[in-house]
Amino acid sequence: MSDKLIITVDAQIAALVPRFLANRAADVDKIRAALAAADFATIRAAAHAMKGSGGGYGFPEISRLGAAMEQGARERDAAALGALVADLETYLARIEIDARGQAVSTGKRVM
Repeated sequence: MSDKLIITVDAQIAALVPRFLANRAADVDKIRAALAAADFATIRAAAHAMKGSGGGYGFPEISRLGAAMEQGARERDAAALGALVADLETYLARIEIDARGQAVSTGKRVM
């Protein structure tokens, strides 16, 4: 059983998806740095953006994680945020994009 998640995206936005995912991978690093600095405002802003954009690109899990991180940032819950950002990183590493029936592996880490 493969641990990859094959996500089918709308052909009209397929060209935008790799950059979207690369930006979410950059968010992982940004959130970890903000977490280390106890900068919950930065985490909340990044999480809010993920919550709003994930579903539009066909990634409701990114929206779900963004919403949970936004709540964690409001509550200043560093432990929950650490677990959620790890979940996001794992999720991103598992994604394979299927656009027009062609699967494309994103590799271990989306960048």
